[in-house]
Amino acid sequence: MALRNGSTASQLVNDWSGTIAQLNCNVTLSEVVAADNIPTLADIGRSFSNATSVEIITKHLQSVLRYSGVELTDTQLAETALSVLSSYWFLNLAELCIFFCQLKNGSRGQFVWGSKINNQAIMVALSDFCNDRRSEIVRKETAKRNEMINSGFTKIETYGASVSVGIDNIRHLASDAKGSLESFCKLYPELPVGHDAKTWWMAWKGEVESLCKVFNCQSIDDVSDASTQVGIYLCEYNIYCKKRTYAER
Repeated sequence: MALRNGSTASQLVNDWSGTIAQLNCNVTLSEVVAADNIPTLADIGRSFSNATSVEIITKHLQSVLRYSGVELTDTQLAETALSVLSSYWFLNLAELCIFFCQLKNGSRGQFVWGSKINNQAIMVALSDFCNDRRSEIVRKETAKRNEMINSGFTKIETYGASVSVGIDNIRHLASDAKGSLESFCKLYPELPVGHDAKTWWMAWKGEVESLCKVFNCQSIDDVSDASTQVGIYLCEYNIYCKKRTYAER
């Protein structure tokens, strides 16, 4: 429907066939191979009729014949065009222009002997063109796959960098928290009930009186170990609070 609404059959024939179309199609095969935005012969057949596709191919063939200084009967032209359509319906209009340009410049081999044209040589040349087309598709798909793989590695590297930055930020915050209750509360935004923030802060720093309050004891044998246990407990408590918040959402 988009193709039919965008142009008429005669416009497609005028824009995409013959010498002018070949000259205007100033692109490489890699730029247009299997392009989604360029109609194929099959698209044209579905939108209009196979007769429109045949007419486009025929006008391309006629331009090649004029260039070569030879002629084919209308029957021979129609049969050649039908052979192209039946075997290569998947080609888009830009690919056709490129092929007939290459046919003219000799890069697809010889197809004229004296005053006669070898139809089979044209079909062989088109087969070779489609082999190059397939290779180009494979090359582009391989490049796209490699790009996706590299992008995946980049994401992993970015994630790793983010983790590293996050760890560094936590280290800086932990360092600041030693001298600031405000920084401590940023490091541990959730604090267990039973003691105020200052008590948890002083216990985390290793202050004996606060450690005794937290552990509910008279003395602390290993202050360093006790303050480490407080830090571990506060970490686990904040992780638990985060999980609970996500679960409630």
